Amino acid sequence: MLGNETRRMILELLAEKPRYTTELSEMLDIGQKAINEHLKIMRDLGIIELYVEKQLRGSPRKYFKILDSFKMEFSISPNFFDIDIGDRKIDQEAILERFPEFVVYQKRVENSRKIARMEELRQIVSGLSAELGRISEAKMYIENLISQVRGQCASIMESMELDEQEKKVLFEIVSSGGKSTLDIIAEKYRIEPEEVKKTLRSLKEKNVVRI
Repeated sequence: MLGNETRRMILELLAEKPRYTTELSEMLDIGQKAINEHLKIMRDLGIIELYVEKQLRGSPRKYFKILDSFKMEFSISPNFFDIDIGDRKIDQEAILERFPEFVVYQKRVENSRKIARMEELRQIVSGLSAELGRISEAKMYIENLISQVRGQCASIMESMELDEQEKKVLFEIVSSGGKSTLDIIAEKYRIEPEEVKKTLRSLKEKNVVRI
């Protein structure tokens, strides 16, 4: 989906605010038919949604917006590739309990609704951006450690008497932290579930994994 430049530009515009087809067509200088085709692809994938809004004059207008619950995160580095697609639903109380330093920002955001001052909002965004940067650095550090572990895993497997399929299954088990299920492994490596079971039994016989 992200491999198409037009769809990336559409998403960038929709990230700013909801827009209608004609608006997107004019901003990108692309025909409405082509825009509608891209919008359909993104709707089918569950990234955007359509809603109708009445106009003061003329017919109701169809707007497109990114789903409030949609979140996509793409990470790639040596020995590490991951695409996380989830939602934005969070347990606010649990987050504030784990990161008490965020309480001050929570209160400032709530108060800013009453104050409605642009400078106050700017300061809040600045502070939150700094916190996000701090957390992002920690996340990158952890991902780097995971990448190193996966590299070590691949290196160790080269010294083991395993066939290619056994290496793939074993690497997936280790690199996922044991979270990959039989169905996930089968789909990811395009292996029949029965073949995955057979490979797991073989790895167990070689005392490499426990089932």
